[in-house]
Amino acid sequence: MKIAEIIKWLSAERIECSFWGDEQCEVTGFSSLGQYVDGTITWIKSSDKYEEFLKNASSNRMFTCAVVQNGVDISEGNQIVCDNSKEAFFSILEHFYGNKPIRGTVGKGTVISEEAVIDSSASVGCNCSIMGNVIVGKNSVIENNVTIQGRVRIGNDCIIHSGAVIGGDGFGYYFLDDGTIGKVEHYGGVIIEDHVEIGCNTCVDRGTIDDTFIGRNAKIDNLVHIAHNVRIKENACVVAGAIVCGSAELQENSYVAPGGIVKNQVLVGKNALVGLGAVVTNDIDESMVVAGIPAKNIRKVRKEDK
Repeated sequence: MKIAEIIKWLSAERIECSFWGDEQCEVTGFSSLGQYVDGTITWIKSSDKYEEFLKNASSNRMFTCAVVQNGVDISEGNQIVCDNSKEAFFSILEHFYGNKPIRGTVGKGTVISEEAVIDSSASVGCNCSIMGNVIVGKNSVIENNVTIQGRVRIGNDCIIHSGAVIGGDGFGYYFLDDGTIGKVEHYGGVIIEDHVEIGCNTCVDRGTIDDTFIGRNAKIDNLVHIAHNVRIKENACVVAGAIVCGSAELQENSYVAPGGIVKNQVLVGKNALVGLGAVVTNDIDESMVVAGIPAKNIRKVRKEDK
């Protein structure tokens, strides 16, 4: 395709950018800056990355097409310059090169109970089990080997990646007088709002009485455990290997880095950041970075932290 097609699409999507060069140049694919291939579109996010590229390149090379962060000065080549180059570059890749699921399909080996309601525009992969009072909204994607059970509501435009378990029993027990362990049954459900993404092999437990809740546009990575009655608010992120224990709350735009643990009934404030491997045992104030075991306040969140 010609660069002109990319520029036209960015304009239609209202992704602001400016262009320098020849719009009639052909783009044959994409590549990273570190392994740039002639004829492709690439991404230059910082001056340091560009200088490193020039240092390792056999000669100064002219890019066929580069999405460039505003403020980075590159000497030659066709340039799409944006204030948010990451958004622009990966939006281009998704639109022109992404693998889009076929809507309204159900893969082989999948079992869906009669009471489940799957929107006709949603897609379900192979070997899934969807049992109970489950609702899946418009354009949502359930990948392969996913288990959804109980009372679960999944909104529109969500992605549940392979191996995830949604609505499983939470960990709730008590000790009896004779020293044996009694089980607390879980009667709640799971509510997942629109534009949520849940990673591979992640578990989201149903609530004890009230529902476990994941708010609009939240992003949950692979191998994450979300316990019963957790509330994750809009735009929050929980990254690989993290554990959010029962009845904890992550408020809007909060971020739990890989391996972070949030104790049960703890509140993580708006825009706060839990550092790598941190163990949060007390509430975190809004816009604070915490790290360590137990987690302690480090400083205020900066724009570049997330």
